[in-house]
Amino acid sequence: MDNDAARHELIDALALVQEQFADLAAVEEERAALSSAATRADGTVTVTVDCDGVVIHTAVSETYLDNHDLADLGRHITDAAQDAARDIEQKLAELLAPLVRRREQMPSLSDIVDGAPDIRDLLSTVVPASQVEDESDGFPTVRSTR
Repeated sequence: MDNDAARHELIDALALVQEQFADLAAVEEERAALSSAATRADGTVTVTVDCDGVVIHTAVSETYLDNHDLADLGRHITDAAQDAARDIEQKLAELLAPLVRRREQMPSLSDIVDGAPDIRDLLSTVVPASQVEDESDGFPTVRSTR
């Protein structure tokens, strides 16, 4: 590959990376705002989960005992929480799909520059903000695996 072709290919690859990072910030804001609610027991039990699938609200209607047994309440809450968690997983997959497709389009830098890392590997994992380890200065520690 001649230098001009390699330069153009590298510029295109870096443009994709720039788009990916710009979109990543917007996607993270949308992700953080996601929640899902599911109901069971004829709508008398509602469980809401946040973007990480963590239960943030549980409501049981005063009319629950009119048609349901107290002994079944735990199962209804659990089932509603699992439904809401599955729904949030689906919403997250849909939200991240454009980023995943763009990542798949990215060339390997090692195809352009010998010994360069693969951009796809660098962008392969999106870590939810709630899972980032807090450090004393407020910034996560970045460590290379190489």
